[in-house]
Amino acid sequence: MITSTLDRIKHYHNSGEWGEAKLHELFEKTVSFFPQRPALVDPIDKPSLTGKQPQSLNYQQLSQKVDQLTDAFLKLSLGKDDIILVQMPNVVELIYTYLAASKLGIILSPVPVQYQESELRTILQMLQPKAVIVTASFKQTDLLDKIHRSIALSELDSLPNVLSWGEGTSDCNLYNQMTTYENNSAYEAYSRQYPVSADDLITICWTSGTEGDPKGVPRSHNHWLAIGKATYLGNQIEDNETLLNPFPLINMASIGGMFLSWLYSGGKLVLHHPLNLPVFLQQIVDEKVNYTLAPPTLLNTLLKDEKLRSAIDFSTIRAIGSGSAPLDAWMVDGYKQLFDIEIVNHFGSNEGMSLLCGPNQTNAPEKRARLFPRKSDLLETRLIDVKTNTEINEVDTSAELQIRGAGVFDGYFKDADKTAQSFTSDGFFKTGDLFQISSQDPDFYKFIGRCKDLIIRGGMNIAPAELDNLLSAHEHILDVAVAPYPCEIMGERIAVFVALKPQKKLTLDDIINYLKKQNIASFKLPEKMHLVAEIPRNALGKVMRHKLTAQF
Repeated sequence: MITSTLDRIKHYHNSGEWGEAKLHELFEKTVSFFPQRPALVDPIDKPSLTGKQPQSLNYQQLSQKVDQLTDAFLKLSLGKDDIILVQMPNVVELIYTYLAASKLGIILSPVPVQYQESELRTILQMLQPKAVIVTASFKQTDLLDKIHRSIALSELDSLPNVLSWGEGTSDCNLYNQMTTYENNSAYEAYSRQYPVSADDLITICWTSGTEGDPKGVPRSHNHWLAIGKATYLGNQIEDNETLLNPFPLINMASIGGMFLSWLYSGGKLVLHHPLNLPVFLQQIVDEKVNYTLAPPTLLNTLLKDEKLRSAIDFSTIRAIGSGSAPLDAWMVDGYKQLFDIEIVNHFGSNEGMSLLCGPNQTNAPEKRARLFPRKSDLLETRLIDVKTNTEINEVDTSAELQIRGAGVFDGYFKDADKTAQSFTSDGFFKTGDLFQISSQDPDFYKFIGRCKDLIIRGGMNIAPAELDNLLSAHEHILDVAVAPYPCEIMGERIAVFVALKPQKKLTLDDIINYLKKQNIASFKLPEKMHLVAEIPRNALGKVMRHKLTAQF
């Protein structure tokens, strides 16, 4: 399936920014040159996550697993342009799945393991997938049972084949399916008949946006390879480095920032999920990690805690990427002075935003923490005043950042209206993010805030409007709105502000229990509640969430 227009394909192929390589071919290149090189390592706490023992594979061993799964997919009649929904934590089986899908032209749609029936039902109905792949369980949660319930609640043209790692009948258990592999002959015949193009889709990831409705973001091999190059080069990833990925392999930070850097560098990818600090620190030491990602709040906490700081071993780490919230200059400087570690500032999105500020751009901590270079060989950017639709070239003037480039997606899955609203007539994507040209250095942008009303809790995007709409139906609530409040650990957490109907009472537990009955993901649940006389709204009736947040 190709979503790029012929003109766009021709333009980026002629410029050399797009080519003919597919994701699995980068992997196979490393296999051919370095078959015995360490390739992939499971989380050490995998037994508590999925009940399976952790694995450590070299490139030759991983290649064999990928071939086995590729053959299993063919026997299950899965192939080019088939869509598979995937709900799995970061385990080696997920990497098998990505690489086997790449070989066959299958389109994967990964979703968070925290998603419940409410989110899954909506996505299933949009995707109409041919199959679903899950780990049978995750941290005592029966993912297999949850996906069956979600399918039963969905309006589907045909029922998808539900496949799991570890449970179910022999036909549905992927471990069993892989044991019947003999050789590559079936794949070789299939690939001749159904060749995969680098312009074919490989993923449909999901972003909730500001409306609460999930939006599918399709990306081709060329989309990923282009934006992966930005993070690979921006983080100065070296050949055969060891990368530790603590973020779920469902979006830009982990796929574009870690999976693609691993494919480009031919090194070792160490998996981790969900973030568990003792396990995370132990993996850094055990695997001699050179590069990883971490939320800014975690980096701040480690630096502030003298006892913990003196106990950790960062001797092998060269650099750490961080983002999702503004960084602090003292933190960037502290890691350089104490550990000789470069902190690389990231600002990205599933749609194709990829701004990085590292030692390639500046050595000044105050710039590294808050600014991003305006010029890039891989991404065109401009600031547009959303009211006048004019370009802003003056410093300290807030305007929406718009982007265009080889790593920017083509448009939202099955949503022509949102796509038309999100792109300009000359092909720039409207990011919804406010930036300024910095007066400190006009060659840099400064992030101001989000045009889009989004809460980011521990790296997970939460649309306030979704929760507002669910809670407004509560019989005791007159008016309601949720807003973020700052947290040193998670970046932001959720507070709910409630105006009650006369003579009614409500507690935070009541709110949480009510939302749980709506089958929403647990990371969306509020953690504080405030009773208010009224919700502040502007003349258009829109909630002024900044006034709610200001109470903290």
